[in-house]
Amino acid sequence: MRFRGFTLITFLFLFTLSLLNSFAQELGRYPIFNFNHRDYAGHSQNWAIVQDQRGLIYIANNTGVIEYDGSDWRHISINGALSRCLDIDSEGRIWVGGQDEIGYLAADSTTSLKYYSITNKINSGCIPLGLVRQVFATKDGVYFSSNKCLLLVKGDVVKFWKPKTYFHRTFYANGKLYANQPEYGLTYLQNDSLKPLVGTDNLSKKLLYSIQPFNSKKLLLGTQSDGLYLYNLNALRNDTVVIQDSIVTKFKTEVDDFLVQNLIYNSVPLPNSRIAIGTSRGGVVIIDKKGKLIRTINLASNLQDESVWNLFLDNQNNLWMALNNGVSYTNISSPLTFYDDNLGLKGSLQSIVRFNNYLYISSSVGISKKTENGFQEIKDFNKYSNQLALAYSSDNNAFLLAGTVDGIYQIINDKAKRIGQYKNGCYSFTSSKLFPNIVYAGLSDGVGILRFYQGEWVFVGKIEGSKGQVYSLLEDSEGRLWFSNRYKGVSRCNIVNPYQLAADQLKSYDQLPFAPKCDDMSITLIDGSIKVSTDKGLCHYNASTDSFTPDSCLGIEFADGSTGIRILNQDKKGNLWFEAYKTNPNRWLERALKYPDNTYRRIPAQFRVIPDMIFNDVLSEDNDINWIASYDGLYRYDGKIESEKQSIIKLLIRRVTTNNAKQVFNGSLSLPENALGYRSTNFSPTSTSKQKFNSWDNSIIFYFSSPFFGQNQKIKYSFILEGYDNNWSEWSADQKKEYTNLPSGNYKFIVKAKNVFENESPIASYSFTIKRPWYKSPASFILYLLIIAIIIWVYVTVKTNLLKSSNVRLQALVKERTKDLILYQEEIIEKNEELMQQKEEMQVQRDELHEQNRQTAASLEYAKTIQQAILPDLNSLNDIFEHFVLYRPKDVVSGDFYWISRIPAKSKQGEKIFVAVVDCTGHGVPGAFMSMIGSRLLSEIVNEKKIHNPADILSELDNSVNQALRQDVSESFDGMDASICLIEHKIANQYIVTFAGANRMLYFYQSGTNKIQTLRGNRKTIGGIMPDVDPEFLNTRIYLSPDDVIILNSDGITDQNNEQRKKYTASRFHSALLTNIDKPMKTIGEKIAKDFDIFKKNVFQRDDITVLGLRFREEND
Repeated sequence: MRFRGFTLITFLFLFTLSLLNSFAQELGRYPIFNFNHRDYAGHSQNWAIVQDQRGLIYIANNTGVIEYDGSDWRHISINGALSRCLDIDSEGRIWVGGQDEIGYLAADSTTSLKYYSITNKINSGCIPLGLVRQVFATKDGVYFSSNKCLLLVKGDVVKFWKPKTYFHRTFYANGKLYANQPEYGLTYLQNDSLKPLVGTDNLSKKLLYSIQPFNSKKLLLGTQSDGLYLYNLNALRNDTVVIQDSIVTKFKTEVDDFLVQNLIYNSVPLPNSRIAIGTSRGGVVIIDKKGKLIRTINLASNLQDESVWNLFLDNQNNLWMALNNGVSYTNISSPLTFYDDNLGLKGSLQSIVRFNNYLYISSSVGISKKTENGFQEIKDFNKYSNQLALAYSSDNNAFLLAGTVDGIYQIINDKAKRIGQYKNGCYSFTSSKLFPNIVYAGLSDGVGILRFYQGEWVFVGKIEGSKGQVYSLLEDSEGRLWFSNRYKGVSRCNIVNPYQLAADQLKSYDQLPFAPKCDDMSITLIDGSIKVSTDKGLCHYNASTDSFTPDSCLGIEFADGSTGIRILNQDKKGNLWFEAYKTNPNRWLERALKYPDNTYRRIPAQFRVIPDMIFNDVLSEDNDINWIASYDGLYRYDGKIESEKQSIIKLLIRRVTTNNAKQVFNGSLSLPENALGYRSTNFSPTSTSKQKFNSWDNSIIFYFSSPFFGQNQKIKYSFILEGYDNNWSEWSADQKKEYTNLPSGNYKFIVKAKNVFENESPIASYSFTIKRPWYKSPASFILYLLIIAIIIWVYVTVKTNLLKSSNVRLQALVKERTKDLILYQEEIIEKNEELMQQKEEMQVQRDELHEQNRQTAASLEYAKTIQQAILPDLNSLNDIFEHFVLYRPKDVVSGDFYWISRIPAKSKQGEKIFVAVVDCTGHGVPGAFMSMIGSRLLSEIVNEKKIHNPADILSELDNSVNQALRQDVSESFDGMDASICLIEHKIANQYIVTFAGANRMLYFYQSGTNKIQTLRGNRKTIGGIMPDVDPEFLNTRIYLSPDDVIILNSDGITDQNNEQRKKYTASRFHSALLTNIDKPMKTIGEKIAKDFDIFKKNVFQRDDITVLGLRFREEND
């Protein structure tokens, strides 16, 4: 019999565990937040939890009391003892019981919470107290309970009661105190006396660990190892008769065996008629008042420890759990639950579909099926799977298709069967509404067509012309197929006959608004409109322009290129589910509700409690149950549960420090003692008093926090310092603000918070004054004025005395200076007469100089006339040449000259023509004299001495200049640079040009070559005594034809500089020649002169300029 009983108990226990596990599998995990002893820097064991008026959490820990504001932890010692129990009275005062200690927390003079002990008020009969396990702050006073004593403290009045055996636990419910005394029974306090609770004899040997109101007529009693009981409160009334068997009755639940095995330790009532029960070794179960299991919280649901010593429900519906190892809390009304690999769901999720009443999920590692026992993988199928889709045959039978990395599969009896021989990637599906038994597939290299034929799906092939990776596709109301082309854009085609892969009118739309990358695109048909969502926002197809334009139906940020979007699904109610993002991996999920007028209203913060990540699919089902596939796992959203959108309850300025971390405020302000002699605390977030700081304490740091648990990391703050800042700061997650070197004055720091639901908190403020430094006080200014007045008086007095003595000296000096001035006046008159005489003499000299200048100018003009007369007439060569000459002396007369000589012969073939351009040393009158000498010597050498070889001509000219200037004895540096050509016409329409040069070159142009060529002369000077590089002059011969051009020039044009001190250069000279070479020679000369003037602008001409150009004419018969 014992074995059968053990077997039955074991079966029931395992059945209960199975029930708990399957319940967890159905709903998934609720968010649970765990803190271990390293997080709060305390002991691992925690015994009680309460929340003050500000929303801060207080935890009874073996090291004392720990305060938590949602961000930071603070420790409050209770005289070095461990704390075991906590409660809060109507004034917000926190009462503490611990090892041989009772007392409360209140603000001290440093604005910090401090423990104040009242142990000294205890009667000696209760000393030592031992471990105080329970404390209850009631209207009658504060009850403290240890094993050996029950105390009631109210001011200086202390009452105590001793147990019959020992006080195991005490409870306070419905305004009464209950005390459990093992072996004696359950008692209650009435008229200052502990009386046995009627009808509880059967419970006297059971350890009670919880008592709480069940309803207005019953209490719920929790035994350690015998489950739950109900106690009928009518048994305590004198006017009601209750049957003995109905006073205490068993409360049966779905978790009775679980509670027996895991030992009840505490309980707490929850909203919606629910009860949370903490156990010693099984975590927490939540049941309703019918005993039905609602939720389990244990290791399997991510609770860090299953030994739960205390439960507490805060003002945000968070259930806090004081554990044997840490502290945890979870929201009891969250619409979101979560499945990950700990519940058997592996990989990054891609798609969700319900098929044959089962949920199927595709992921990066295969396909899973959700069952009552968890997630079951499709066997022997570990391929990267993309979209799952339901396909229907013409007789309305449903089939499950899967697109994978290596082809298309059909899921049949939880096995995967390949469709066709296509072995590349498949990303998406859409069923045709126009053609029965047809499904279009988005492939890695175009669009494919599936057909249901003879009872199975077959792969027909690819649509010709479709290319690229197709992540999304749809069929519009006109039967046209739209599909995305990764990195390219959107394409469209008209399906003519899908059974034969016939399609036409293929067109691509590569220019989408704001030039998106087109990597992660989605195409959807919404309210008859083709909408494309990209990394640059949302756009829709405009049929009138045959293009895509920005779409603002979901918000302007999706129509200006600033925010990316991907529409995931439109549910049966028309609501749109989509992900939005600024940066690619950090995406958030939103739902836009559809209204009857076909507009959409977003609820941006509805899912912001989900971490940012990539979302791939949303499946919306009946009863507003929604499944969300993401990279991190699967979320279940129950739309029937109202999301927590409450405002932030409190915002607190937690701490204020000045220079060198000097603490001036630590979160609370001390108030006068109340009527009972207890210290009181001001917890208001807005300080009414104004703190005064010394002038040197003008660098201040404010620390602030909001106890909005579960979303602390997503709370943002904005602040302003009145008296210093002009505007509120930008919203930020920073929880401190530092101001440095504040000037003296009155200030008010104001801060507010905003949660993920965009709800703002009431403001918190802190007023303070920075005193003036001593040197800016009114007394200091009076002293400054007095010192200034004394300085002015001393200054004026000294200055007056100095002026008087100075005045006497000045009078004597004036008399002496007057005499000197009279003498100076007489001398000035004499000097003035001398200056007038000198002026008259200078005027005579000026007139003489003017006459001399006039005569010199006249002489120069005459010399210019003479020089022009000796220059040859180039028109005498018009039968052979077309010419231009650019001749610009630097002064009135020039040191440059050009020279020609024509030696006739009996026939034209024997005629010789000499042409030369000579640059003499210097310019002006000296240069002109040199040019006359040079011209005369050239004529003598060629015409009289009959020397016709150009090199010999230059050599003879060199000797003649040396002799004429007697440079062998005079050491004269004067000389000439020259270029000379002998032109002969030996053959019809061909000219022989023999060139020799003294430091000069010959430029020539041959028709049709499009370039200026250069013949360089010898580096040898005519005349002068400087050594030459070349020992002698040499001839160079070229053959030219009609329309060819030769150019002779001095260096004056190429050496000229402009305003930027840059030279005209030979290359620019050549460019000007080439630009105009086909024009008449006269025009060429004019163009070169114009280009030169544009280059030179207003710069002074630095040298004489001579340019002679000759173009050979064609021979006339």
